[in-house]
Amino acid sequence: MTWSLLAVVGLIAWSLYGHRFLRAFHHRHRASPRVMLGLWCLGIVSWASTCVVLAGALASQVMGPGVKALIAACLNLVQAIDANDAGAGLIVIAGASTLALTRLGWVAVRRRRKWNHWLIRHRRWLLSQASRRTIDREDFWLVHDPRPRAYCLPGRGEDIVVSVGGLERLTRRELQAVLAHERAHLRGRHHLLTAWARLLDRAFPGVPLLAAASVEISELVEWVADDHAAREVSPNALAHALGRMAAPEGAPDPTLSIGGACPVRRVRRQIAPNEPPAGAALTLLAVVSTAAPLVLAVAAVVLNVALPHCECVG
Repeated sequence: MTWSLLAVVGLIAWSLYGHRFLRAFHHRHRASPRVMLGLWCLGIVSWASTCVVLAGALASQVMGPGVKALIAACLNLVQAIDANDAGAGLIVIAGASTLALTRLGWVAVRRRRKWNHWLIRHRRWLLSQASRRTIDREDFWLVHDPRPRAYCLPGRGEDIVVSVGGLERLTRRELQAVLAHERAHLRGRHHLLTAWARLLDRAFPGVPLLAAASVEISELVEWVADDHAAREVSPNALAHALGRMAAPEGAPDPTLSIGGACPVRRVRRQIAPNEPPAGAALTLLAVVSTAAPLVLAVAAVVLNVALPHCECVG
């Protein structure tokens, strides 16, 4: 039981202070956006997986070794609770787990339905109001909007949309950088990463790690796409495109846009001299630290659940 308590403490500490660790690692060691995007995603996966593992471990401890199958567990649940004197604990665990999974499923279904409904309506609008254009063998939708806008539509079709205002402001080289940026979003499936982070934050409000991850991942995917466009075209062309496309009105939610995140910080990244990123050893240490809550939870399962009932012990 001691290991389980340590795992719970580790989960709570990661929930409260994990975002501080990741941000400090980013600023102190100048980790690349791709590395930080992976760490933030690993961080929330570690958090969610730890919750599932601990719930299963505590329930298994209450049920004990006499429960050999799901049907037997259901039939003997009352006796198992009495024998282990943990009725209140099981009720709390089962109630909290049920509420958490129910809320997660409810939020996921609502967001998915909202996204599908919006995407269908927006694609119909593009078919009726926009026209197809091809520049340098790159196809995109051209919408008659004087505001400078460019964004991508993930999912089936994976379309890129550019406004007339944006097309008029950009040079050919800058347009190539914008299209490369949006193409990087689509190829990297960045919409899935941002949607996963926002889903967890919406389903479990009040968890500092999840709130920070929702913000950081949304910005990091823009930085990753920027770096791809800078490599494919040039940092100078991308910086000018970001400046020209900066406007109060961004792309319609829930798309990924060239104007997303803070344009000032994005331009500074492209014109500032490159600093040496974090080394492999520091990056590996950050990965291990980020996965530590999950490792501790798995260790608790092995030490408190599996080993006591292993035939090779005692």
